[in-house]
Amino acid sequence: MEKSKDEGHGVARNAVYLLAGKIISTTLGLIFVIYIAVELGLTQFGIYTLGHYFAGIFVIFGDLGLNNYTTREIARNRNDAQGTINRIFSFRIVLSLLAFTIGVNALLFIDYGIYIEQLTIIILFTHIFFKSFLSFIIHIFEGFERMEYITISEALRRGLDLAIGIYIVSQGYGLTYLIIGLVISDLIILIFTWSLFYYSLPVRIQFDFTTTAWYDTLTSAIPFGLLLVSLGVINSIDTTMLGKISGETEVGLYGAVIRITSVLSIIPLMAATAMFPATSRLYFTSLEKARSIFLNLIRLMTYIGLPIAVGTTIIGSSLIVLVYDTTFLPAALPLKIVIWSIALAFLNLPMVMFLSSIEKQKQATIIIGIGAIFNVIFNFILIPEYGMVGAATTTVISQIIILYFCSRRIIECLDQISWQPILAQSLTGSLGMALVLLVLPDMHAILLIIFGAMSYLTIMIIIGAVNRKDWQDILHLFNPTR
Repeated sequence: MEKSKDEGHGVARNAVYLLAGKIISTTLGLIFVIYIAVELGLTQFGIYTLGHYFAGIFVIFGDLGLNNYTTREIARNRNDAQGTINRIFSFRIVLSLLAFTIGVNALLFIDYGIYIEQLTIIILFTHIFFKSFLSFIIHIFEGFERMEYITISEALRRGLDLAIGIYIVSQGYGLTYLIIGLVISDLIILIFTWSLFYYSLPVRIQFDFTTTAWYDTLTSAIPFGLLLVSLGVINSIDTTMLGKISGETEVGLYGAVIRITSVLSIIPLMAATAMFPATSRLYFTSLEKARSIFLNLIRLMTYIGLPIAVGTTIIGSSLIVLVYDTTFLPAALPLKIVIWSIALAFLNLPMVMFLSSIEKQKQATIIIGIGAIFNVIFNFILIPEYGMVGAATTTVISQIIILYFCSRRIIECLDQISWQPILAQSLTGSLGMALVLLVLPDMHAILLIIFGAMSYLTIMIIIGAVNRKDWQDILHLFNPTR
């Protein structure tokens, strides 16, 4: 029993390391995005956003699930970590070259215009050859559960991006020089992280062009790859379609919404990432321990995700003005809609990662694939008529579909799970918070956030949803010897 507690606290401590690093890096990243959005204007920011989301689709084809496969295989068998790294690194080089070639041809086929195409090719290059290999090293750190190095790398990357971005834009050099400056930043961080990897882990990155090893690796990783392709469709297809159908200005507005919600999505992503190595390992020794870790995580994600969605729906307009300025007010309605997809992602991400960690990645892939298919269908129906509001609505519908199928598979794997008490408690706290926000007079958005959070936490304590044991567990994260 004590060992089970140590496993759970190990996951929680990893989550704290990752979350702390992400808070720092995301704060810096958000400052960067807000600054360039306001300074460059909606059209230029729309081009920047379109380029990044377009490139994000083809990065997935250069990965094909190899990153998550790397984390899982290293976590399960560190004695063979060197062989795993060699095979995957060599394979990724070939896949990256193919992904870049396909991406450039797809970009020319869509025909966004020569200026957008030139900038997007630069972004595509740095995503596939710099950021993608940086992500590979990050997943090696995850496999060894050295989350502190991930924190250092991410924080430094965002800090350097911010410094370079502010300097270039403030000097009036414009979007082209900004993108070139960010390429240089990515190269510097890749070299730094590789050095960190070289001096901190007992493995090296080497070539292994054995075709048999490639085949075995690909067949094992492809379910993760299909999963990532489907997620990429859900996360990026709306933005690329908006760019073609509605233009760069609307992409700029929708990009402003996505930047806010992507900050919030880091919470479930980091929690699920911290869970993944431990549940992958525990699957072979104790499914009950893995089950306990997962259920505790779902409880926490429900308690966080639902009040965020309710609160943002109420004060969405104030948030847009707080983060950007009144120019971006048309983005308030899409924000109020798409925030519910984030609340659902607080549950979906841990469920998908858990299924993948216990050899159910094929089921997870099918579920996300179904969501991606519906996402494409509804985007084609709604975006031409409703623009970014249609894109936001489609994102929510996709997450609802994923939640339905994921919850059914989880129940099959873990027998009976009682969701109702957790949901009822969070709903009670969220409705109480909503009443407080609705009766408050007009005030600054930061004050509304503070009052909303305080009222929610107070209600959760009163109804017993948050208790003394929860506080003790939090303290234990920072002092495990207690």
